[in-house]
Amino acid sequence: MAGSQDKSEKPTGKRLSEARKRGNIPKSRELNGLIGLAAGVAVLFFHAETLTSETRELMHQLWGMGFRAVGEGTLGTGLFVQIIGHLFTMIAPVALTVLVFSIAANLLQTRGFLLSFQAIEPKLSKLNPLEGVKRLVNLRSFSELIKSIVKIVAVGYAAGTVIHSERLLILSLTDRGLEDILGVLFTLILKLLVRAGGILLVLSLLDYRYQRWQHQKDLMMTKQEVKEEHKQSEGNPQVKSRIRSLQRALARRRMMSQVPKASVVITNPTHYAVALLYRQDMEAPKVVAKGMNRVAQNIIKIARRHRIPVVQNPPLARALYKQVLLEAAIPAALYRAVAKVLAYVYHHKQRAGLPT
Repeated sequence: MAGSQDKSEKPTGKRLSEARKRGNIPKSRELNGLIGLAAGVAVLFFHAETLTSETRELMHQLWGMGFRAVGEGTLGTGLFVQIIGHLFTMIAPVALTVLVFSIAANLLQTRGFLLSFQAIEPKLSKLNPLEGVKRLVNLRSFSELIKSIVKIVAVGYAAGTVIHSERLLILSLTDRGLEDILGVLFTLILKLLVRAGGILLVLSLLDYRYQRWQHQKDLMMTKQEVKEEHKQSEGNPQVKSRIRSLQRALARRRMMSQVPKASVVITNPTHYAVALLYRQDMEAPKVVAKGMNRVAQNIIKIARRHRIPVVQNPPLARALYKQVLLEAAIPAALYRAVAKVLAYVYHHKQRAGLPT
């Protein structure tokens, strides 16, 4: 009891990933069933004429020849195939639609195909009678029992309201033909499914929220577990290498975003490139981007794209790259050389009528 109370921390990404590998994911079977039911209702609605026609033909064949042939033992292959064909035409569209939409709903909840052998592998604990009793009396089993009872009551209530509201129409069917009876029957079925679906929609949404809450609760961690996991992750060389790689990539992107703001880019011309920024309110120019080889080429490319002056000065480019850190001001020893470059850039901008 105390251990469960200590689990105050939300599950980490690693814990959620491990749970997913075991097949432990938040999923509402009620929602899958509801979506399948809704798809089936839609097919029944748009397929009503075909269903009515096929049912009428099936009834005619059964009452006309089928039952008599069965009684006489003369049911031929042709008649049997016709009966099976009518049944297939009636059932297949609805069954296939329900199946496809139920699978699609399941995939949406699992966020793709999920095949976990850990969830189905045999475990000796499952054969333990005491463990079986515990599973029967736990909160999850109790909630499943409550959901089943609520669904039965909901469907029963929907059926009762439909029958009660249409009782006069149902009683009048004794004086009608087969086609009218089938039409009314399909109408009643659709009404029943729609009403039951409305109630099940509310139950499914509540169940979906409950399943996510229960999944989160089951995977909650103690502070010690979080610390241990963090320690393991930090100690993993592959994780450390990946983190450093991501940090370098992020720093490089951030550095490259500063190149369009630079006053000048000084190059080697191919091996080194250093972008300098200088404004009148600054004490000294500072390095906003620098790189070697491919990074240098990218800096030059971005500078030319944004019409930043690119000046070739190999000794100065090497000195700036080796002596000045990123985002740092240039040292006094390089003032004169950098000043000459900036003066050259400003002179050419003035001659071209560009702002300096």
